[in-house]
Amino acid sequence: MATQTKIPEWVFQCLDQYGNCACGRAITKKFGKDKLLSALEKMGYPCDLEVLSDQKDKSAYPKDGTYILVSKNRQELIVEDE
Repeated sequence: MATQTKIPEWVFQCLDQYGNCACGRAITKKFGKDKLLSALEKMGYPCDLEVLSDQKDKSAYPKDGTYILVSKNRQELIVEDE
């Protein structure tokens, strides 16, 4: 998983364990939002991306933003735990 186009293993571990992952700006910007989401979906991790930031920063990748991947399978994870 050392190549430039690979998603770090810890992202998958967070998604498996918590159903979400604060993946950060660097990973999101490196892949691009759409490509990141597409790659995750192809790997069996369909997600939405939430970017929380100061309303003043209107850029596609705000520097102060918090980038959170939220698994679309999260409800299934919650039901399995019950």
